[in-house]
Amino acid sequence: MELPDRLKANRERLGLSQEDVAHTIFVSRQTMSSWENGKTYPDVQSLLLLSQLFGASLDELVKGDVVSMKEMISKDALVMERLSIGSIMLILMGVACMVGLHAVWQDPTPIPFMTAGSLAGIGIMVACWIPALLLSLRIERIKKNHDLVTYREISAFMEGEEVPEDGEALSRRRPLLASAVKLICGAGFGMIAGFVLVIVVNALN
Repeated sequence: MELPDRLKANRERLGLSQEDVAHTIFVSRQTMSSWENGKTYPDVQSLLLLSQLFGASLDELVKGDVVSMKEMISKDALVMERLSIGSIMLILMGVACMVGLHAVWQDPTPIPFMTAGSLAGIGIMVACWIPALLLSLRIERIKKNHDLVTYREISAFMEGEEVPEDGEALSRRRPLLASAVKLICGAGFGMIAGFVLVIVVNALN
């Protein structure tokens, strides 16, 4: 992408330091540095402030970058879709094993209302949940590394579409926490569904 070079060139043209620019557009110097190094991408509001400061149009700043952003979105979206499917399949596999083992392995255990199959099924459920969590965290890492939310915002803005207003969303402020909450809730619902199915199986027997 060429935006990092344009930011640096415009800043140096005005004789400003990274700290000067950062202070003017209300971000940290580290944030400005990461933009110029191409590690992250500024959001729409920051781009508008930068264009005003540099006396350049938004189109001049991101010219040629929108296509690259769309390619990045498509590529990473495919990876995240596959990781999501893998995570879901692991959770479903764990639930299926929990229900299936309970149905076929009815040996009693010292734990009330728990058969050997139930305990083994819960163990497999946990064993499936851990890699599912890791896949989910990898998805959030991809989103954080490439700031996909920002890419979509800028792409939508440049296409004249409505810019999503999700800057205060938990997934934006705390991506890893949001991912963990989603997966824990998903696993929790899966466990509940599995126990309900176990009760139904017991009732039918």
